Amino acid sequence: MAFRHKPPEFRQWTETVAGAIGDPVRRLRFLRAVSPSLMNSRSGKIRRIVGLAVFSGTVLATVAFVLYSHASARVIPMPVVPAVRHAPAQAAPRVQSVWQVEDRNGFEVYSNGLRIDNRSAVANHPRSYLAFPVSNNGVPQRRSQPAGIVFHSTESQIAPFEAGHNEALKKIGESLLDYVRRRRSYHFLIDRFGRVYRVVAEGDAADHAGYSVWADDASIYVNLNESFLGVAFEARMDSSRGEPAATPAQTRSGVMLVEMLRARYRISAANCVTHAQVSVNPSNMRVGYHIDWAEGFPFAEVGLPDNYATALPSVWIFGFQAAPALLPAGSQAAEAILCRRATELSLKPGVYRKRLHQQYRQDLALVRNAAP
Repeated sequence: MAFRHKPPEFRQWTETVAGAIGDPVRRLRFLRAVSPSLMNSRSGKIRRIVGLAVFSGTVLATVAFVLYSHASARVIPMPVVPAVRHAPAQAAPRVQSVWQVEDRNGFEVYSNGLRIDNRSAVANHPRSYLAFPVSNNGVPQRRSQPAGIVFHSTESQIAPFEAGHNEALKKIGESLLDYVRRRRSYHFLIDRFGRVYRVVAEGDAADHAGYSVWADDASIYVNLNESFLGVAFEARMDSSRGEPAATPAQTRSGVMLVEMLRARYRISAANCVTHAQVSVNPSNMRVGYHIDWAEGFPFAEVGLPDNYATALPSVWIFGFQAAPALLPAGSQAAEAILCRRATELSLKPGVYRKRLHQQYRQDLALVRNAAP
């Protein structure tokens, strides 16, 4: 079927749309639909334009669906059921206006009092990741801006935080900084004196989260090395010491660092989470392969809502299971969402969970194939 009598712009549009339709049957139907020779008379011109406009909407919707199906390969429909993000009484904190005051001699100073030591900063590969749509109504998006912050404890050697151990505290901190710098472990390290060190440049990924999952109201993130910034506190999660894991100086610095990062990258408070909340183990499909900050992170002191109450996305999106003792509020809320969705789809929770596992493996493969 020839288009030699059609105007050039019509032929170009037809070839572009037809080339995007992978199914040969649909492509043939499309070509048959647009090719009838309605150009035998000038009086048919208006009818052709109107008909073409109406049909174009249908065709473009079909093309979008075909392209999305090939790009994301989602297994099952995922109805949007809002997760319980925070207690109703807690309002998300407003992002403060923070700007850089100066940058010289290896130090950055910010308007909120934050001071960052850049003298040990190292480069890694540039950040690039896929963000999957929660609503399942679009294709994964390629992004390079950080979407959130993951808080870590270093679980390194700790000396009593007392004046008599000052030299030991300094030596341990210096050794830790050298270690995480060589391993590109975090973007920022806050030592026990509250000093903030930039470890990996913010524009690069850091090796801090491993297998991990998180989601906000719009997007799902798989393996957060690329998508989230890593902020580590020099600390150990050892409640037997009878003192908070973070020192008051670390908490004060954490407040200023979080304010700066949220202002610079417009990071949602809901995407400021701990390593224990995001870490997963694909070999047994359980949450919490790493359990640093499984409890005790000073969300309120750092100016954030208590995200421990957030329904774990790894459970309700991908079917991971969590031990009852690990983040009980978040895991219980997530299990309730999973069971409700299974009921909506007339599936047993176990069957639905297996389908979610399959979805995770497919999305993980996409992330790996798209990795830098």
